[in-house]
Amino acid sequence: MTDPYPLLHRLAAADDAALTGVALPPDGRYQTVTTTVDDVTAQIVDTLRDGFAGRGPADYPLLVLGWGRCRVGSTAVTNLFGMAGAAAYYQPVKTIGRFALTGGGGAPWKLPDGEPVLFAKEMAGPYVPFEALFNPARCLVEAGWPVDRLRLLVLDRQPRACLDSWMAKWAGKIGRDRVVQNFRLSTLSYARMRGWAAAEGLAVTHFPYECSRAPQETVSRLFDRLGIGELYRPGMLTGWGSAGDLNSDESKIHHPVEPEPYVVPGLHGNADEYRFRDRPVTVLNADELAVADSAEVVDSYRVSVRSCGQELDLPEPLRDEIFG
Repeated sequence: MTDPYPLLHRLAAADDAALTGVALPPDGRYQTVTTTVDDVTAQIVDTLRDGFAGRGPADYPLLVLGWGRCRVGSTAVTNLFGMAGAAAYYQPVKTIGRFALTGGGGAPWKLPDGEPVLFAKEMAGPYVPFEALFNPARCLVEAGWPVDRLRLLVLDRQPRACLDSWMAKWAGKIGRDRVVQNFRLSTLSYARMRGWAAAEGLAVTHFPYECSRAPQETVSRLFDRLGIGELYRPGMLTGWGSAGDLNSDESKIHHPVEPEPYVVPGLHGNADEYRFRDRPVTVLNADELAVADSAEVVDSYRVSVRSCGQELDLPEPLRDEIFG
């Protein structure tokens, strides 16, 4: 079987429209059918549209869509929005795609009534190329979600720590080479997502994981930027208890049923507060460190950092404290 990654990397780096029509071969576990990004996207859109049936543009709540590579603190951010009182969801769009990849059909996303603000994390990676390349915002907009009721929150993390976490979590499941390849594809999707959002007029805010070094200053600015400043209160940053545990019945996060291969008990730890946790880089070998340090990866992260500083109007001393 021809290795699809060289072609996918080349097309993703160029943001070539042909990328989403490339045939993606199955791996036999996380993807059991040959398909394309466009084909799976169409299946997701059809399923979402069924769940949104009967809604007019004015009937949609404000949705903050958290997107970025996996292992960038997205679960903590999802908890954060849940603690603020938003209805918080774990990958309702991507889960439909995972059913399509494994030959099934996912359930529509049934939106809650009377909730003015929703949050959904929809992360890039880690198992198969589709997950690294799909655009959840595109899926939602094509299914009927009004662009002016959507906010794209771009999540990121210092590349060495991020790839080290990928390797620790998934090398035993898909092998070290596929971890690196899907990490690279997910990184290349940052520029693609930014470009698509600009073309659609979708509001974008960047919020790298390192912002959790100064949560009171950054989260309050983030909520103001998103137009939901009324939800922020300092007390929501701490004292989560069992509500901060994704595996708890008291979790604030709505978690969909996933296809069996994707069910990984204990993947996400529990947390009692929103704060930075340093990660020593110990898992990566020299070649993998070179990928984390490559221009395509580091430059993408720098865009996230620079954009965050500008969008949240962070004073220079605070930027230095957060990002070094």
